[in-house]
Order: sequence, then structure tokens, then C-alpha cells
Amino acid sequence: MIRTLHHAALLFLLITVCLFKSCYTAYAQDSVSKGKDFKRERNRSFALFSDSASATQAEYMLHLETVFQKMDSIQNESILSPEILLYGQQLNESDSIIQFVNQSLLKYNQTLNIRNIEMLKILLEDVQTDLQKFNKSFKTTYNTLSALKNEIRDMRQDTLLRQMFRDSTTRKKFLPQLQDLRTSRRYTDSMLTARLSIINGFKSRTSAASILSSKLINKLNKQLSSASQKVFAQELHYLWEKPERGEEKEESVSSVFTEEQKALNFYYSNSTENRFINWTIGLLFLFWIIRNVRILKRLNKLDTLNQYNVTDITRQPIASAFAVIFSIAPLFDLHAPAAYVQLVQFLSVIALTFLYRRQWAAPIFYSWLAIILLFFLFGFTSHILVPVFWQRCVMLLLNLSAIAVALYLRKKLPGSIQLRRFIRAVLIIEICLHVLAILCNITGRISLSQLLGSTGILAVMQVLSLSMLVKILLEAVVMQIHTSRIRQGIEHPFQADRVVTSLRKPLLWLVVMIWFIVFTTNLNIYDSIFNGTADFLSAPRSLGSISFTFGNITLFFFIIWLAHFLQRYISYLLGDTGDDEGEEGLAQRSKLVMTRLILLALGYLIAIAASGIPVDKITIVLGALGVGIGLGLQNIVNNFVSGVILIFDRPLKVGDSVEIGDHSGRVKEIGLRSSTLITSDGADVIIPNGDMLSQHITNWTHSNSYKRIELKLDIETMEPKDKITSILKEVIKSADHVLKKREPVVLLENTKENAYSMDVYFWCEDYYKADQTKSEVRYLIYQELKLNGIRVNG
Repeated sequence: MIRTLHHAALLFLLITVCLFKSCYTAYAQDSVSKGKDFKRERNRSFALFSDSASATQAEYMLHLETVFQKMDSIQNESILSPEILLYGQQLNESDSIIQFVNQSLLKYNQTLNIRNIEMLKILLEDVQTDLQKFNKSFKTTYNTLSALKNEIRDMRQDTLLRQMFRDSTTRKKFLPQLQDLRTSRRYTDSMLTARLSIINGFKSRTSAASILSSKLINKLNKQLSSASQKVFAQELHYLWEKPERGEEKEESVSSVFTEEQKALNFYYSNSTENRFINWTIGLLFLFWIIRNVRILKRLNKLDTLNQYNVTDITRQPIASAFAVIFSIAPLFDLHAPAAYVQLVQFLSVIALTFLYRRQWAAPIFYSWLAIILLFFLFGFTSHILVPVFWQRCVMLLLNLSAIAVALYLRKKLPGSIQLRRFIRAVLIIEICLHVLAILCNITGRISLSQLLGSTGILAVMQVLSLSMLVKILLEAVVMQIHTSRIRQGIEHPFQADRVVTSLRKPLLWLVVMIWFIVFTTNLNIYDSIFNGTADFLSAPRSLGSISFTFGNITLFFFIIWLAHFLQRYISYLLGDTGDDEGEEGLAQRSKLVMTRLILLALGYLIAIAASGIPVDKITIVLGALGVGIGLGLQNIVNNFVSGVILIFDRPLKVGDSVEIGDHSGRVKEIGLRSSTLITSDGADVIIPNGDMLSQHITNWTHSNSYKRIELKLDIETMEPKDKITSILKEVIKSADHVLKKREPVVLLENTKENAYSMDVYFWCEDYYKADQTKSEVRYLIYQELKLNGIRVNG
């Protein structure tokens, strides 16, 4: 029984499990079916809001076109500019300069003098300036390329493009375009990567070069400091002492020449701009003198220059131009190596030899040749690092020879040479320098002795070169004045001595400045003087609430002086020397009045702008001037304003014949404060412009130069009046300078028995020849009436 119950329970449990399993399977199948339907419906719902559902084929094409255009734009913008490529090439030059300086400090440390150290420092400072410019440009280009690369990266996130790649149907339709787009993107991305790599290379090289150049500049500063301290130190034993063993030995100068040659090559390749400006000035000067010579030759007036002693620029224009170029060359090469300075001086010597050969007598010219020989010998001995005994003796003989030549030249210096007094002073300086060089040589200060000896001989050569420069410039100005006058039809001579005297003083200041700059540069003290002066002038000062610098004040007055100098001498370019009394010379000056006013106005405006004076401070100054005008400057301002009115209103012009109050004469000059009349007696009457406008002005030549002339004649004759009148008119018309288009007038004033009193009126065509014409007509009337048996009185 129990077994039977047990079997029945197991059967019931088995049937229950089977029923549960079948029910679960059916439910599971139904759930899976419903899940699939739900996912399908969800995807269908999402598809309704996706880009692919809303984009049409035309929109796909438009989007692809936009992407291609953007890709082309990125490719074009990623091209490295010519400026970047040029900077890359210049970076190679900068690296070469830095390596040259580095090698010079390593190999030729003992042979570098102060001048060469300063030259190397200037080269490095220029390199650092270029490197800063390069780095700024490279950084800007790197940022631009990085932004373009980010734009390429952003294209990968474009949802529409991603949908086109995922959707097989759409991808199949635009497969060629998508393939081209992928190729273009890969090419652009690789191109940007390559160019970013180039820019990164440039930036790395620039940073490395900046670091190395800074280190080298620090080394050079230390060497300059030590060299300046050791310049007066004793380097060798006294000349009369026996050298210690190993102290005195001959050293080859080949290393010095090698270093000088490298320095010369690098400086020559990196100073093109300075030489271009220098040679441009020389070529313009050559064009100027050749043009004037050709004009005078064409007019057959070249021989007329002989009266003004203009010889050099007409006979040797090319040598004169080279003399100008090499005389001012040191101003453009203040930090040039010694070899470059000697090369320029050698070329200057060649030009000066051609010019002095025809001017100086044989003994003086031989002195010049001796100076040239000493110049070469001093240049060679300056390269000896440690001279032995016999070399020091040779250096002594050279200094003694230079002293002898200087004494002889100072005694025999021609009286006609320009800057004679200045040359004599420089010769004394040269003698002192050579004496000091001898003392330094004897006491063992060899470097200082070499420096003083070479500076002394260069000082004389420079001053003789500047003397020729002054002579050439004065001849050029005189020839310009003469050429302008010849072109205007003015052939009578002018006072050339007056022109030369007025120009010699400003030229003297110019050449003294050039000589001083070159002299201090050769002594290696120019930088110290310049830096000290610059620091003094640029240091800020304060006066109450006003801040200023002495440099701004100096610049302000210099520009004003330059404006006054130009307005004073601009007339020479037009041939006006201020001593002409003819109508041609005076009429030319009327064109200069406006030019002078413009030059002065521009000069004052530029001076105010360059001085850096604030506008509010100018307003304060103008207010103070207003008070001053109200108190006591009325006449000055009145004359100035009247001068401006005369210039613009032009009631009279230069060359007019006028009567102003009690004065009469021709207008010689109209200035800003006063004007000048030339009376018939030759006196210059200076009248303030305010007085001129406040009085009645009678201008005889305002609209024309005609003048009516009156003659009173007492004629004794039996001939009828008509015949006498006819004779008088014919005689008057036959005279020179009588205005033919206006008929002479003969009026009968009184009659007596066998006599007439007549007034004769006629016109002279030239006011300035009225008296001459009146005298001539009177004489012709007397001769003609005498031939007709008629007696005339008056």
C-alpha cells in the first residue's frame, strides 16, 4: 500500500513539472516575439528623427561640396609663406654667424682686440634681433597650422558624414566622392603634420641659437671689460732691458690674418644695407654733377666755370664721386673690423691720389705718398701680437718717420687747401699720438702703442679726405648755381666767394663731427662716449609736473635749425645767390618765398612731433605766448601775419618797382618779418611788413612793366605844327624799348612867334629802362630836328 502511494506521488510530480515547463516555454517564446517587435518599432521611431531620415540626396551633395571646399581652404592656408621660408634661410646665416663667433672665441681668443670684440658683439646683437623676429613669426605660423589640424580632426565628428559611411545605400551612391574625401583628408593631415614638423624644427633651432648667442654675448662683455682694464698694463719688458728666457719669441701673424679675413667676409655679407645707402648717395652725386656738366656743354658754357675755380668735378667726376663715397663710408661702418676699415681707406687713398696729383706741387705730393706708405706699414705692424726687439725698433722708426712727415706737411701745407687750420690742428694731434706711441713702446705697452700709432696716421688721412670732400661739395654747389643761372638766361657772374664763405661753416661742423666719430672709433672709445651721451640725453627729467629729456630738447632745436638752414640755402639750387639786381634774378626769388614758408612750417611741426611734447603742454605754452603777445609781442606777430598776407595776397612781388611812404625802389626780398627794397642809389631799405601793409603802396609793375614818359620841348621853327608832330612821332617810334602798340601823344602847350612849347608822351616797355629810353629819345629828337634846320630847347 505504501509503495503504491509512493509511486502515485512521483507520477503526479512528474506531470506537474511537464505542465510547468510547457507553459514557461510558450511564455518565453511570446516574450521574445514581443521584444523583437518592440526593438523594431523603437528603431523605426528613431529613424524618423535621424539625419538620414531628414537629408535628401541634394543635401548630401551640398554638404560634400562644402566639406571639399573647406579641405581646399585648409590646404591653401597651410602653405608656408615665402616670408617663413626666407626666415628659414636667414636662420642658417644666423647659425653661421653664431658658430663663427664661437669659433673665434675658441681659436683666436688671444688675437682679438677691442675693435674686433665689439664687432663680434654687434654681429650677435643683430642676430638676436633677427631671432626674436623669426621666433615671433614661427610661433604665429605654428598656431595657425595647429588650428587647421584641429579643424581636420573636427571633421571626423561630422554626424552627416558618419551616417553616409554607415548607411550602405547612401555610401554606395556617393562612393567616389567619399573615397576622394578620405584621400584628401589623409593627404591634408599628413601635409599639416610635415609642415608642423618643419616649424617645430625652426622654433627649436631659434631657441638654441638664442641661448647660445646670449652666452656668447656674456663672454664678449667679460672680454671687453678685461681688455679695457688691461689696455694700459705693461705687456713686455722695457726696451732697454734684456728679455727673460721664453718671454720674447717671434710669432706668426697668419692666425691674425685668418681671423681678420673671416671677420671681413662675415661683415661684408651682413652689411649690404649700409653699403647700399652709401653707394646710392655717391651715385646720385655723380649723376648730379654729370648732368650739370652736360647741360653746360650743350649750351657751350662749360668754360665759364673756370672763373669760379671749379676743376675737380669737371675733370675727374668719377674720382670725385669715389672720394665722396669713401669719405662718408665710416659713418655707415662704425663697428666694422679693422681689415674692412683699412680696405675702405685704401680705396679712398686711390681716389684722393688721382685728385691731389694735379693740385699739389711735387714736394707736397711726395709727402702724401709717404703718408700712404706709413699707412700700410702701420697696418701690418698692428697684426704683430708679441713683437721681438728688432720689430719694436721698426715700430719706433715708423713713429719717428710719421712725426717728421707731419712736421714737414704742417710747414708746407698749401694755403688754398680747404680746412687748412683744422688740418694743422690734426697734425699736432697726430704728432702727440706718435710721441705717446713711442713712450708706450719703450715701456712695454705694445697694444696701446700699436693703437695710438695707427690712429695717428689714420687721423691725418681722414682729415685730408674730408678736406677734399668739402672742396668737391663746394664746387658742386657753385656749379649748380651757375648752371641754373645759365638755364634762366643770366650770364653775368655772381659772387662765388660769398656763397663759399656762407657754406664753409656748416660744412666745417659736419666734417669735424665725422672726423671725431672716426677718430674715437679708431681709439675704441666711441661706444663708451656714445653710450654715455645717449644715457645722459635719454634720462627722464622733471620740472614741476612737466617730464622731459635733454634728447628731446636737443632734437627739437636741431630740427628747427635744420629747417632754417634749408630755407636759407634752398635758393642756391635755383641759382639765386641774393646779389642779383637784374630783373631775372629778382623775379626768381618770388618762387622761393612760398617754399621757405612751407619748409619752416614743416620744420616746426616735425620738431614738435619729434620732441614728444604732449598736446596739453603745448596748449599751456600757447596760452603763455598769448599773454606775452598781449603784453609786448604785438609788433612781432603783426609783422609775421603781414608777411603771410604779402605772400598769399601778393600786392607786390619780388622784382616789382614800388613806392611805399617815403621810400621807392625795387623789391629785393619778402621775408616773414620784414621786406627789403633796393633804392636807385643802391641802398637796401628794410621795412617791417606791418608798416608796408599800413601804408599806401604804389606798384609800378604789378600788372605790367610799362611806364609812361613825359618830355617838354621848346621848338623854334617856321614849320607848321603838323609837320613837327609827325617828325616827333616817327623819331619816338624808331627808338629802342619804346612800346610800339601805343601811339605817342604830342600836345601843344603854348605858342609864340616862330616857337612852340610842346608836351610829348610815350610808353616805355620796360620800367627799369625808362630813364635810359628817355635819354635816348631826347637825343634822337635833337639830332632829327637839327637835320631839318629846327632848333629845340628842353
